[in-house]
Amino acid sequence: MKKLIVFIFVLSLISCRNVNDYQLYADTTLDTLQNWYNVETGLYETTSWWNAANALTAIIDYSRITGSNDYLDVIDNSFEICKEFEVEMPDPTNNWICKNFINDYYDDEGWWILAWIKAYELTNNKKYLKMARTTFSDMALGWDNICEGGIYWKKPNIGKSAVQNELFLLAAIRLHQKGEGQVLGKSYMDWAELTYSWFINSGMINEKYLIENGLDSNCQLNKGNYYTYNQGIILSGLAELYKVKNDKSFLELAHKIANATLINLIYENGILKDPKEPDLNGDASQFKGIFMRNLGFLYSISPKEEYKAFILKNANSIWSTARNKSTNEIGVVWSRHPLKADASRQSSALDAFNAAMIVTK
Repeated sequence: MKKLIVFIFVLSLISCRNVNDYQLYADTTLDTLQNWYNVETGLYETTSWWNAANALTAIIDYSRITGSNDYLDVIDNSFEICKEFEVEMPDPTNNWICKNFINDYYDDEGWWILAWIKAYELTNNKKYLKMARTTFSDMALGWDNICEGGIYWKKPNIGKSAVQNELFLLAAIRLHQKGEGQVLGKSYMDWAELTYSWFINSGMINEKYLIENGLDSNCQLNKGNYYTYNQGIILSGLAELYKVKNDKSFLELAHKIANATLINLIYENGILKDPKEPDLNGDASQFKGIFMRNLGFLYSISPKEEYKAFILKNANSIWSTARNKSTNEIGVVWSRHPLKADASRQSSALDAFNAAMIVTK
């Protein structure tokens, strides 16, 4: 009888350890990420403006999942410093002030909107939600009837592609869930539905359920360029639409896109791959984490065992293979020893560990 009790106890310890390992991985990864954090700028050394929004989003997610309050000051510091941020140019006399997280790129604005919505959800501090609404009002100015609708990539009126429209859709539906509001004569729900319809009709979701990167100047598809973050953001947008409208067709489409990623954007060993890696710049090295973040959210709404297995396989590979055991810095290829480290790669790994914690709760 004693042996049986000891055996059961050991099994319970193993089970708890396996679940808690992912928080350990996340703790270690986040601690290392903060080595690049610049308190004076509110941003991260080695990476850029919009990447900081994603790093903070990963920290906010970590805080929500674990119940930690350890990083609330980091979130607040970045908000207060960056809401009126001096952007340095090669000629200092050309420096300009970025206010309210509004700049020349509509996709940049989308990342910050989503970060501050999550910060509001975490803290219930209304200043974050107010800022999200303010930045969204500028992002909506990027919509016109060229190509029958859609948000531009860059001001003034340059390029219509997947990422900023997915971000706009997700921001609109999440702001709708936080209360009514009108922007340019439309409610947040109006904007969400309009963007969803435009995105579907644009053809950017191809017959394999891979997201084409965007449209050319003649409103024709630029075919054959696939990025994991484009496969990811839309998953959360569709899941949120399902939550609001209780229409399972949104989930069905999300699952088709997620499954297409798990089939087509992987190495032979089943580890997630951005097609151009390892030759990724400081922007693209964050893409896979964004996919994992959104796949984890889809799992939380509509769990599937294949998503859990995929997330855990990647998280385990990151920790065992893609991590420098001496520094805990993580590389861009999740099944190879790291050759380079930066805040973008590190926050991408944190997203993956956050997703692992979600699926093992």
